[in-house]
Amino acid sequence: MQARLIAYVPEGAAIAKIVAPGACLRIGRDDGADLHIGHASVSRLHAELQPEGEAWRLVDLDSKNGSFVNGARVHQEMLGRTCWLRFGDVHCEFSLLDTDAADAQARRWRDRRAQATLLTARIDALGQAASADSDRGRVLLDHSLRAVLELSQCSRGYVLIDDGGRYRVATSITLDPRLAAGNDFSGSLGAVAQALRLREPVAFNDIGQDAWLATRDSVAAAGLRTLVALPLLDGTRPLGAIYADRRDAGPPLTTLDVELLQAFAERCALWIATQREASADHPAPEIPDDWSRLVGGSGTTQ
Repeated sequence: MQARLIAYVPEGAAIAKIVAPGACLRIGRDDGADLHIGHASVSRLHAELQPEGEAWRLVDLDSKNGSFVNGARVHQEMLGRTCWLRFGDVHCEFSLLDTDAADAQARRWRDRRAQATLLTARIDALGQAASADSDRGRVLLDHSLRAVLELSQCSRGYVLIDDGGRYRVATSITLDPRLAAGNDFSGSLGAVAQALRLREPVAFNDIGQDAWLATRDSVAAAGLRTLVALPLLDGTRPLGAIYADRRDAGPPLTTLDVELLQAFAERCALWIATQREASADHPAPEIPDDWSRLVGGSGTTQ
């Protein structure tokens, strides 16, 4: 019987791994690990899943911070059909998959990729149908945000764009852009700023586990469960970012989801850059430590 592990990395997207029947799975921070978890609390070779008939045994490999099954530290333990594991500070959801469940999982992955392709084609068609540049830009931003929300299964979000040397909220859904510069803003400008600085996506699941983010008043008050911030880049130059989050519990945002979203954001950024012939005439806006100065204006809330 196959097994599935979903690792909820505290500062990143969830990592989903399917283990074939009869195969061993080495878990650790080492690049050669079968399930690579790049978190400081995880040892280079932390633990191993070993098959025993139709079941699986977890064996700790003398890790520094321990392996846990349903909260109890173990050296080795037979696992039930479903349980929670923890390696250092990284929580993992373990479950057995019969043939039907494994086939359903594979279909879901295929459906996600097909969904991303359809969303890209839909927005491409909308952009080509717009007659004026201003209409084209507005249509692309609005529908790009909706596509990101649909693909990430989030419910709220906004788009920041570089407008004359300062970032502003161009469009938003369920988030009031007038509050973006205040302490009550329901999203996380910190995650957006990190994505802009790193020039790569920032994703979080179960925000309460992320100490640096949970200390921000806006996040603690909103009770977010999942968020993603995607930089929109023209080469290495930031054009803005797309932000999305979800308050209610739902499926984790995985590395596969982030890859699909990143590819989609790259194409969206290309469309924006194409409309901005003068985009290189001024440097990208600085990302201030004072978040109240990050946003220079706001668009409409939908």
